[in-house]
Amino acid sequence: MKKNIRVSEPSAEMQEKIKKARYAIANQKMRMVKCPYCGHNTIAVFEDARGHVQAKCKLCGRETVFDVLNMRRLVLRLHKEP
Repeated sequence: MKKNIRVSEPSAEMQEKIKKARYAIANQKMRMVKCPYCGHNTIAVFEDARGHVQAKCKLCGRETVFDVLNMRRLVLRLHKEP
């Protein structure tokens, strides 16, 4: 099935929002969240990320809902344990 996907430049307003978002994360650390099924890097998460994100793994094709804030706390705890 062929999909009609129209590609165009974002509006000036949207381009400004994109620039502001990039500026906002410029000094933040980024980490990759891995697919729980195949271990492939699925999404990039920044320090200020919170809430839930649904992502589809490009390798295995499975969709997963991630609780970004709780996953960050888990990663921090694992790094602090001896």
